[in-house]
Amino acid sequence: MITIPKQFIASLPLIIIGFTVVILLISITCYRNNFFNASLALIGLALSLLSLYFVKQINEIDIMSLLSIDNYSIFYMSLIIISSLSTCIFSYIWLNNFIGYKEEFYILLLISTLGGLILSSANNFAVLLLGIELLSLPLFGLIGYDFYKKLSLEACIKYTILSIIASSFLLFGIALIYSKCGGLNFFIPSKKIPLNFIEEPLFLVGLIMIVVSTGFKLSLVPFHLWTPDVYQGAPTPISSFLSTVSKVSIFSAITRLFIYIPIINIVAIKNILIIMAFMSIIFGNLMAVFQKNIKRLLGYSSISHIGYLLISLVAIKEQKLSLETSGIYIISYIVSNLAIFGVIILISNIYKEIDFESVYSYRGLFRYNPFLTIVMTVMLLSLAGIPITLGFIGKMYVIILSIKSHLWWLIGAIIISSGIGIYYYLRIILSFYINTSTIINNNSIISNNNCTLTNNLILGKIILLISTTLILIMGIYPQPLINLIQLIHPMMYA
Repeated sequence: MITIPKQFIASLPLIIIGFTVVILLISITCYRNNFFNASLALIGLALSLLSLYFVKQINEIDIMSLLSIDNYSIFYMSLIIISSLSTCIFSYIWLNNFIGYKEEFYILLLISTLGGLILSSANNFAVLLLGIELLSLPLFGLIGYDFYKKLSLEACIKYTILSIIASSFLLFGIALIYSKCGGLNFFIPSKKIPLNFIEEPLFLVGLIMIVVSTGFKLSLVPFHLWTPDVYQGAPTPISSFLSTVSKVSIFSAITRLFIYIPIINIVAIKNILIIMAFMSIIFGNLMAVFQKNIKRLLGYSSISHIGYLLISLVAIKEQKLSLETSGIYIISYIVSNLAIFGVIILISNIYKEIDFESVYSYRGLFRYNPFLTIVMTVMLLSLAGIPITLGFIGKMYVIILSIKSHLWWLIGAIIISSGIGIYYYLRIILSFYINTSTIINNNSIISNNNCTLTNNLILGKIILLISTTLILIMGIYPQPLINLIQLIHPMMYA
């Protein structure tokens, strides 16, 4: 009887995604067809998701001291793959109207997903760098994929230049840490050297440079300037991918790093993180108030939500509650963002006459498409943290964690920014129900003929229905989700 090595089983999600990329490359050279290649990508992602069941059976395992496969990594791998599946489906809808080569889009998307999977289980600074680069490099092409538009090329150039600078900070920070530790594993600084070692200047500078680099990738203030421009210029499915897969995978890697190395014990770094969280929460919500482009608004909104999420890192000493908070908040954030961007994509396909990026274009949407209006309403209410939605549970956890950790300045920021957030979210929601016969965009009128859904939109509507149901059910009865989140503790070393 053949025994399959446990490390091979643990690597199955990565192997399947990599193998799917190779198949897509061969497929594109032989047969260019958007539906066929999108189906291959979806099958690869679905198989990768199913393989996590077998990975779960082997419990915890360390792959060559590079990757840690445990409940923590399996949880985040699941979120990343599900987000990529959703993005792939909405990408297919968007690509149907794209003039140019379509199939390479899926290859870049899968490679970026592979980088996210590596990050979610990274246990080594070298793997952290590899995962971030594998995640980011395909995004250069994906952001600029709609190169016929000036804004898309502008967004691509901005993201490329700033991402290169951030990667340089990360690489140099890792080099400084390696020069002091003599190793690249996360657990070496805390397990094999004195605890006061992490306060030595060279090591401290290395850690600060890593914080700066990841601050850019997470679009935290003051490293946020690229975010609204890139969200606006990138294709809508990629804006969705950036706000979910990109940020969640990097956040999962940094959380593991903070658990292994007691970075938060360093007063300087803790203060830096508190200031970054405070400014991100306040600034992101304030700037969102003045936006007339919905993708820019969601970009600024994401800055504030990552600021809320950063609180779980600041309060990482409360490890159990911190992981529980970040897990619940990430799920509510991912589901809401995927659904909102999904609605934008569907609207752009149904109502081709309007400027689907303008906030004013959504006035009176309920009259023409009640389903999409209800989905958008629920998701915006969840982002605002209104009761009976999962967003309320996530924000409640953030406040409880802040109180328990005595982060009073951040509690004040949460209260103020929540009020601001409710204002601009409700302003958009109310516009959906205005009784008007026109969409404000060059006085263009929507006719009933445009309301006919094509077959390729039905699957997107199913995803939106599932997302809305999950947000409401988990918002009303979150206990099963809380029980699941309580299992995601990273594997620690003896």
